[in-house]
Parts: sequence; structure tokens; C-alpha cells
Amino acid sequence: MELTRANAVEVAFLLLASLYAFVIVLKDGIGLLDFMVLAAFFGAYVWRTRGAPEAEGEDEEPGPAAALNALPVAGRWAATAALTLAACGVILISAEPFAEALVGAGRVLGLDEFLLIQWLAPLASEAPAMTVAVLFVLAGRAANGLGALVSDKISQWTLLVGMLPLAMSVGAGSLANLPLDARQAEEFFLTAAQSLFALGLLLRLRLGLVSAFALASLFCLQLGLAFAYRDDAARTVATLSVLAWVYLGLAAILFLVNRRHLVDLLRLAFLPPAAGAPGRPERPG
Repeated sequence: MELTRANAVEVAFLLLASLYAFVIVLKDGIGLLDFMVLAAFFGAYVWRTRGAPEAEGEDEEPGPAAALNALPVAGRWAATAALTLAACGVILISAEPFAEALVGAGRVLGLDEFLLIQWLAPLASEAPAMTVAVLFVLAGRAANGLGALVSDKISQWTLLVGMLPLAMSVGAGSLANLPLDARQAEEFFLTAAQSLFALGLLLRLRLGLVSAFALASLFCLQLGLAFAYRDDAARTVATLSVLAWVYLGLAAILFLVNRRHLVDLLRLAFLPPAAGAPGRPERPG
């Protein structure tokens, strides 16, 4: 799948957020300062992508997106705000029963509570984004699907992670940081390393079958190891730590080999286009 130069913005901002995740790992906690930094990343990303031109030859969006786009600006903002509030209401109503049912099912089946929350709950929360990506692919717009997934990860690494200490503060009734225990810190480290590896595969703004197979294989290995050692927390942490360093080693190789593409990507993402350059030219390299 070939991405365009406009997708360099998404990849670059996801790289920034992924690198900052290692700062959180080193601190063993997420604080309000982290929220401000991550929220600033997200705000800069939205500002950088505002008014981005459509890809050449791309059809008009169908369905609800087309209906929203047909509204005047004020109506579009009002409809978007209403949809956002409705989504928040659904989450508030369903999140607690879902979490309690998940934990209860785990006890009945004899499965580790941490693993259920770590692996099953994200499948439910990620279902909308994955569905959108699949629909894009089925419509012959695979690059849009991949771009949507990358954009979704930016929201997770910035707003989602940054709001955790806010939720902690609301629950505690005062300003509070969210500490990470050994297992949580290791999972956070593993996810950040995995993110860097995936970004290393995208530095050329393309994703091939070999890269996709490598991502899927390592993820399945990660999942298998987590369940194989589910009754031994210390061994689970040690095993996932080794796998995280494998991800980091592979990412370092990719960034070294593709260092010129990394420079091009950062230039495209953060520097203004040259005078007379088209809005969405072809992929570099």
C-alpha cells in the first residue's frame, strides 16, 4: 500500500507521541504535565492537518460524511458536537457494565483479569477504527484505511494516555498522578517499542506484505507468550521485556537503513511546502 506525502504528517506526529511514551516509562507514572505535553501534540497535529486538500482523483465521501459536508459550517459544527455528546453518553452508560462483566467472565473461566483487560477490551474499543479501515480497503482506498488507523493511534497516544491522570484526579477528588506498577510499565514499554517498529516500517510511506507479516507474527508471538505465562507474573514481565527490546532493535535497524527517508518525512511533515509545489504530490523516493 502506497501512502502520499500528506500522510507524512500523521506518521511524524505518531513518532513524536511514541517517543514521548518512553519518557512516561522512565518516570513510572503519568502526570498532569504529561497530559499538557500530549494534548499539545494533538493540538499541533490538528492544526497541521487543518484544511488539507483532498487526494487527486478521490471521490466525494459517501453516506453520513457527505451529509455532514453538505451542511453550512455552523450546522456542521453543531452536528459534530451532537454526535460527540451522544458517543460520550453511550460510553458512560456501557463502560462500567462492560468492565464488570469482563472481569466476572474471567473469574468464571479462570482467566487472568489483567490479560482480559489488556487484550480483550481493546478489541472492543478498536472495533470501530478497524471496521472503517476495512471498509476503505473494500472500496479500493487502502491508503485511506491505513491513514485512518495511524490517525487513530495518534489520538490514543496523546489524548487517551494524557487523560488518564485526569480520570485519576477525578476519582481521587484532588490532583493526582497515575503510577505504573512493574507489569503496567512493562506493557507500556512494550507498546511503545512496538509502535516504533511499526513506524520504522512506514518511513518509506508504504506498507508491503513482508512488513505486514512481520507485524502480525510478532504480535501473535506477544499474545501467545502473555497467555502462556499468565500464571507467572514475574516471568510474563521478563518475557515481554525481552520482546520489547527485540522490537526496539528491529526499529533501530529500520531507522538506520531508512535515515534519508526519515529526514524527508520530517521535512514534509514540519516544513512548509516549497513555492509552487502541489498540495499532495507523490510519495518521496
